[in-house]
Amino acid sequence: MEALREAFPRTRGWFTVVGVLIGLFLIAPLATILPLAFTESRFLVFPPEGFSTQWFSNLLSDPGWTASMLNSARVATAGALLATIAGTSAALAVRRLGRGRQVARTTLLAPMVMPQLILALGLYLTYRNIMGGTSLTVLTIGQATLAMPLVFVTVSAGLAGVDPALSRAAQSLGYRWPQVVRRIELPLVGRSVISGGILAFAICFDEAVLAFFLAPPATQTLPVKIWTSASESASPTIAAASAFVICLAITLLAVVAVLRSRPDNRGAAS
Repeated sequence: MEALREAFPRTRGWFTVVGVLIGLFLIAPLATILPLAFTESRFLVFPPEGFSTQWFSNLLSDPGWTASMLNSARVATAGALLATIAGTSAALAVRRLGRGRQVARTTLLAPMVMPQLILALGLYLTYRNIMGGTSLTVLTIGQATLAMPLVFVTVSAGLAGVDPALSRAAQSLGYRWPQVVRRIELPLVGRSVISGGILAFAICFDEAVLAFFLAPPATQTLPVKIWTSASESASPTIAAASAFVICLAITLLAVVAVLRSRPDNRGAAS
């Protein structure tokens, strides 16, 4: 951005205007849905009418909505854990590769750039033959597959700031590679691992396409519940559920931002 400003000094104002417009465009859906969660009207009407928190009470008292939130929490927690373990392991392994590092990196990032619909259909057909149908376990594996590249990228970025000489020095002192990973590298990228895990949880919790294909018919996650409810009714409870997801995502991103603003513990190896 600084290079663009220096190359086009007379267009700084236009860059600012375009940036503000893009920001407003991205914020507009949030500014629309959040007030609707506090409306007194029984239907989704904008601008909202009056102020009421009854739709949040309805969200928390309705067994269908609470069950979908619990399903999302369970699947997202398990998926994030699997994605964190797999992504961190992959980042540590790729760091040690000589030849083929770029091929391995591209392969590991493939789920991130693959259309989710194609990924969901492929996983559905694969696990239908292996496990006999859909289940929350299949959904957990699918969401972990989708979130793993994000953890891989986050941890790889943290490892890029770790001097490889530290690992070589530890090996010269008699440490085997599991000890080097456990006592040298993981402590140095601990914040990156935690940040990647939080982002993986956010991705898994808010994912709808895989959940629509891979969850059992009688079991819904929160995004799928919002999707199906929006096609059947116009209750502000949908806006309340959406506001919950939005607030959760913002909170998780804020936690990641705080973690990433602090350097990893470079003195852990000592």
